[in-house]
This record gives sequence, C-alpha cells and structure tokens, in this order.
Amino acid sequence: MKRKLIILTIVLSFLSSCSYIPFIGSKKEEKEEVNPELTYKKAESALMKKDYKEAQELFKKVLEQAPDSKIVENTRLNLAESYYNSGDYEEAITVYEDYLKLYPLSPNSDYVMYKLGLCYYNLMRPPDRDQTYTLKAIETFKKLIENYPLSPWVGEARKKLKDCEERLAEHDIYVGKFYLKTEQYQSAENRFTQAMKKSENKNIKAEAKYLLCKTYEKKNEKDKAIKCYEELIRDYPGWDYIDKAEEELAILTGKKKSNIVENIKKEIKEDLLGIYK
Repeated sequence: MKRKLIILTIVLSFLSSCSYIPFIGSKKEEKEEVNPELTYKKAESALMKKDYKEAQELFKKVLEQAPDSKIVENTRLNLAESYYNSGDYEEAITVYEDYLKLYPLSPNSDYVMYKLGLCYYNLMRPPDRDQTYTLKAIETFKKLIENYPLSPWVGEARKKLKDCEERLAEHDIYVGKFYLKTEQYQSAENRFTQAMKKSENKNIKAEAKYLLCKTYEKKNEKDKAIKCYEELIRDYPGWDYIDKAEEELAILTGKKKSNIVENIKKEIKEDLLGIYK
C-alpha cells in the first residue's frame, strides 16, 4: 500500500511540473503579443516583403492592442496600403475612408484621397455594365482637385478623371443604342449628346455624333439630320466610318456623294482662309 502511494505521489508531481512549463511559456507569449511597437515592426516587415495577409493580420492586431497609441494613424494607413497592394480594393476603400474621417487634418489626406479614387478607378466596370464605381472615382478625384489644388497627386488625378469621363461617354453610347433600337428617340438623343460633351476622344465623339444623326433621321427631322451629317463629315474627316455618314447624307439630300464631299472640303478651306485673313 505504501509503495502504491509513493508511485501515485511521483506521478502527480510529474504531471504538475509538465502543466507548469507551458503556463510559463504562455505568459511569455502573452507578454510579447501586447507589445504594439514590436507587432507594428513585424507588420511593416511583412508589408515590405509583400506578405500582405501577414501584414494585415499584424496591423489589425496593433489596432486591437493599442487603439489610442501614437502609431495607430500610421497603422491604419499601412493597413489600407496592404489591401490596395494586394488588389483587395473593396477592403482598402473601407480603411481609406475611415482614415479620412478619423484624421481629416492629416498631411497625408491628399494622398489617401488619391488612393481612394484609384480604388474606385480600378473597380470600374466595362461600358455595358453599371457605372457606380466610375461615378465614385469621378467624385473622389474632383474632391481632391478642389480641396488640394497644390497636391502633387492632382496631375495624376486629372488624367484618371479624363479616363472616367471617357468610360461614362462610352456607357452613354451603349445605353443610347438601346434607346434607339427600342424607338425611345428622345432618350437616345439625350444620351448621344451627353456622350459628345463628356468625351475628348475623337473616335468616341464621332460615333456619338453619327448615332445622333441617325436619331434625327428616325425622328423624321430631316433638316437636323442633314446638318448633323454635314458637321460630322466636316469635323471628323478621319473617322473610320466616315463613308457611312457621306452615304447617309447623299441619300437624304439626293445629291452625289462626291459632290457633297467636295462642297464640304470647299467650306473648310474657306473657313481656314477666313481665319488667316
């Protein structure tokens, strides 16, 4: 009996010592985990190595560990950057927007607004799809240009803004074609007119103009259609489908295509001579 008690005592002592070892270890780990500065450095290192998932987990841990720390502002910015660089633009939008709300006077505000615009820009859909992201990108880039006119990011924002306007113009043409096909001529006319105003691309403007001319034809507004075709031929002579416009104009006027083209060329020369007199 005594022997059994001795063995039991030894076993209990061994089990107690085993359970004590990980307890000490877990305290050490816990102590390391509540060091936000160390966690932040690890997160930065992961970001530099393009290990974006690891960086995101660590930056979020910093926000949990020290929500009132001085490093929180940079943590939020770097968290947004890690989402952006990994192509997760939806998550990046959320964090960039939070940053702008929390730090409206930050010297990084213009940069963050530019990156927010880029998120929307990168999420833009083709012309035949919903253009919500395009509109959001336009709104954000315009806000940057208006609020931070001296920002080094304004130049790039203006370029991206033009791209967005072109995308909307292409969308207007796509929708306008649908209206034209379904005989909703006034709606079609409005869309093609808007496309011409938004776009600076000659091919897009020429296509919108041609479709506008076709719309006038469908509305039985012959005079408007003739004038529209004449303007198209005069203003966009290099358009790939200009022959179509010339043929349509010839049919409407009952004149030979060659005569129409010659007359318009003559008008252009006269206009040029008038400018240089």
